Amino acid sequence: MRAALGLSGAASRRVVFVLIDGARADVLRDLLDRGDLPHLARWVIEPGGLTVGTSVFPSTTGVAYIPFLFGRYPGTTNVPGIRWLDRAGAAERTGWRAQWQAARSYCGVQAGLINHDIHAGPSIFELVQESVAVCTPVTRGLGAGAHRIPVQRAVFGAAAHFLGTYPALDRAVSRAWLAAADEPWRFLFVVFPGPDGITHLKDPRHPAVLASYRAIDDALGAFAARVTQRGELPVFFVASDHGASVMREHCDVAELLERWGVPTLRHPTHVWRRGARVATMVSGNASVQLYFEPRSGRPEPRTESEIPVDLLDRLLGLRAVRLAACRDDRDGIVVRQGADRARLSERAGVIRYEPLRGDPLRLRTTGALELDDREMLLRSRASDLPDAPRQLLQLFRAPRAGDLVLAAGLGADFRGPWEIPEHKAGHGSLIADHMEVPIAASVPLPATPLRTVDLMPAMLEQLGVPFPPTEPRRLDGVGFAALRSAVTEGAVR
Repeated sequence: MRAALGLSGAASRRVVFVLIDGARADVLRDLLDRGDLPHLARWVIEPGGLTVGTSVFPSTTGVAYIPFLFGRYPGTTNVPGIRWLDRAGAAERTGWRAQWQAARSYCGVQAGLINHDIHAGPSIFELVQESVAVCTPVTRGLGAGAHRIPVQRAVFGAAAHFLGTYPALDRAVSRAWLAAADEPWRFLFVVFPGPDGITHLKDPRHPAVLASYRAIDDALGAFAARVTQRGELPVFFVASDHGASVMREHCDVAELLERWGVPTLRHPTHVWRRGARVATMVSGNASVQLYFEPRSGRPEPRTESEIPVDLLDRLLGLRAVRLAACRDDRDGIVVRQGADRARLSERAGVIRYEPLRGDPLRLRTTGALELDDREMLLRSRASDLPDAPRQLLQLFRAPRAGDLVLAAGLGADFRGPWEIPEHKAGHGSLIADHMEVPIAASVPLPATPLRTVDLMPAMLEQLGVPFPPTEPRRLDGVGFAALRSAVTEGAVR
């Protein structure tokens, strides 16, 4: 195959990334232990490995694809959620069209705008010109014809959202993936939406969800059989963008605010709300970002001292809220849970967590804790909010991020049962059920905690493609070689 492609050495390597949208690490492991995913075991895990990594916040489809394709956090690319507000565009003086665009939502006709909104580059599609993608919402950098089944994705995806026909969409992905086996790509990005979509309608362990995992494994087996007939296997990476949990409580913050006498701008039908005092932008649906006085035209976000204290206290008192965070009046972040309060900041790669009252992130400390990025990741993995310090810091680097961010606790979300269809399970929060994801590769994994943002540089390593040294926006992720070196040197424990 290498000779047929005219490639040699590092330039001949090929990589396939399989994104199983919404796959839980524990569900995947259970199926593997039962022998239900034989092709994943044979072609990926046995020659390489499987681990539990962490995703990004908000842990939601689309936004959580950015690490895989750009090696960056959503916050550092200024895409703070699947819904967000452009403060200037939402001002009273702007017209109806500008106000509609300002209330950004990637859940409908604005979905394609994510490619324009991401302030980062280059994508892996741009770095690897011979790229092909199947069923992805993020397409920036793909060549003409390199995005496969875009019409089927739109039509089947819309039908699946309302009718639950996700198996038909995943079958279309499988067929396109198999057809691509005969082509001379170097990087192949394949997305299976089924597990996430069916989970929303049922629960993460429903038989229909488990069947979707098995169908994806069958597709992997068929692809591996086809590609081995033509030459050497590519390197496989398999991961999820987020987890999921059953929703037992819909705590619709927008409706609550309305009942409390606070006019609220919100999706889907109140984006033109006049006199709005708050805008609520939900992701997943277990996180929500609040923007105060959204019609003021004020471009700068508010800090803690500018957020109404009475309203903040009422929100913190909600049973559904696991965590609230906002910018402080200096250069850090205030983190709250009930009466507990702490401050997060970062300087020269060292994260400082300072409990002021209690320990809202459950990092098991009563005094200030200063650790480098990877040490803090390791420390936080033992809590119910894995990687929360880094994820909160990255989110608030986005100027578009809300003034106040709420993360839901287990079993709760922030959108009502009126949503069509009602989400019986979901994601988006900072809790472990949403943040922990399976990461597998057919090459050895480093013996250190991984993030999904590490996979893009790891894939570039396998492809022999360096990130441009002149690119001012350096990657947020760390490749496997650098992580292994750090482990060897004792920098990562």
